[in-house]
Amino acid sequence: MSFREKRAWVTIFALLVVFLPYYIYMVNVYHQPNPNIGYLMTLVATAIAVFIALECVLLVAARKLSPEDAGISLDERDQLFAYKASRIAYLTLICLVVVVTFPMIHIHAGNWGFGMLYLAAIIVAEITRASLLIRQYRRGY
Repeated sequence: MSFREKRAWVTIFALLVVFLPYYIYMVNVYHQPNPNIGYLMTLVATAIAVFIALECVLLVAARKLSPEDAGISLDERDQLFAYKASRIAYLTLICLVVVVTFPMIHIHAGNWGFGMLYLAAIIVAEITRASLLIRQYRRGY
């Protein structure tokens, strides 16, 4: 497995490990009679910081496991894979943002929950991008 494929796996793993528990806990905290928005903001900031730290640690570990691949510069094939994956992930993000915006306009509810749906749209788009990269590296084209 190449270093770039490992990087995509690390991204998917870190996103799922950090944000699945975050969303489960956040929904429980948010659906209280008077949710504490300051606590929720601290919670999301902590989740993002933990994600960044976890991804950095895992990337260093992946670099140590495959030092010969880590230093290779991007060739045309890698750039094409990244372009294709980013294009589809961008379209996914736009579609999800439209889907999230529709109920936000037509349902009168708290803005925090809808903001977290936007964050979820970004996370799904990033998982889509990393998954497509893995698929392309596995297929070889």
